[in-house]
Amino acid sequence: MAVQPITLTEKEHDEFVKTHDRGDLLQLSSWANVKRQNGWFAERIAVATDGVTSGVALLLFKRVPKLPFTLCYAPRGFVVDYDDVASLTALTEEAKRVAKVNKAITVKIDPNIDRDEVPGLLTEMASLGFSHKGYGGGFDYAQPRFTMETDLCPSEKEIFGKFHHKFRYNVRLAERKGIVCTEVGRDGLKTFADLMKVTGERDGFAIRGLDYFENLYDCLQPGDARLFLTKLEPKLALDQQMATLEKAERDLGKIERSLETETIEKKRTSLLNRQKQTGEQIEKIKATLPELNELHDKYPNGLVLSGGLLTLAGRRSYYLYGASSNEFRDFMPNHLMQWTMMQAAKASGAERYDFGGVSGSTDADDEYAGLYAFKSGWGSDMIEKVGEFDLVLNRPLYFALETGLPLVKGLRKRLRR
Repeated sequence: MAVQPITLTEKEHDEFVKTHDRGDLLQLSSWANVKRQNGWFAERIAVATDGVTSGVALLLFKRVPKLPFTLCYAPRGFVVDYDDVASLTALTEEAKRVAKVNKAITVKIDPNIDRDEVPGLLTEMASLGFSHKGYGGGFDYAQPRFTMETDLCPSEKEIFGKFHHKFRYNVRLAERKGIVCTEVGRDGLKTFADLMKVTGERDGFAIRGLDYFENLYDCLQPGDARLFLTKLEPKLALDQQMATLEKAERDLGKIERSLETETIEKKRTSLLNRQKQTGEQIEKIKATLPELNELHDKYPNGLVLSGGLLTLAGRRSYYLYGASSNEFRDFMPNHLMQWTMMQAAKASGAERYDFGGVSGSTDADDEYAGLYAFKSGWGSDMIEKVGEFDLVLNRPLYFALETGLPLVKGLRKRLRR
């Protein structure tokens, strides 16, 4: 079989990425446009076997400060069948060629491959000149080595049934409290950025600004970036509760009329139990009405509580960013938002929903235990990726960068999403 370098259009490149098992959002040509805002530039490479595309890669380049050199990074690349040695070899040679033209010190890749998925992979990559960067913790690398993913292939009922029982309860609680989650357009990004500022201040992390989210959203159009906002709608909850109350009162009336004429003891016992349960339901509903009326008076037009950015790449979907206000957090708007975005991702054809990184530890004392607890409650699996590989092109400078720890940490941070 003849494997040759080829040139693809952006559309052809993206179609290959979106339909390939190794494809990922970060390998779409549009991701290069996202990163360009932060000083990256990109090259696309591809190879074909007997005229049929068999591997592609998006190579991102970042200039090293104060030096005429670059770092080359293929995030979640290469997109190729790693059992196809001929295509992998040809793609590696193309990456080396393009990287040398751009004076890259190294070519870094972190394939979308589970740790033990391809037997002998480390040996194969070493034969091509790559060095493996080890099996460190989830956040020791440019991209998380451990991620949490939910399988979207089953029915919605089956997916929901795999959630932790508390998460199912929280989704339903949010609905009862009058929380609604809807997809909004680009004009909702200002609200989302404001929520992100609140989230950053509350949780103590640096945030992206509105310009970043506008650029990301625009670059991933049409359809690969979708924004969802959750909103407290007290009128909706009030109407639902009143309808439920009216039905319960009608049911109670029927039960009481039946009790007046029923003489069989067994049936009377059943009616009495139903009378008690329905009476308790009525009292519970009535207890919620003062709060809902108060909220309706205070927020007649509703109140936005949280937002999330869902991104798509063919069969894969990603919860990329989320933000929430400090108000009504006990109404569980984020739980309803996650379920709504999963449903939207599934409807778009996605088979996996990626919650992003975790540390890799399930220990309750782990620094990121709370993150794992939230991301694991959605019927999700912890996926361990194989990790990073470096193909060194300038060994003295590579060694200098690797040993210059403060600089390396700064560069690594810039590699992340």
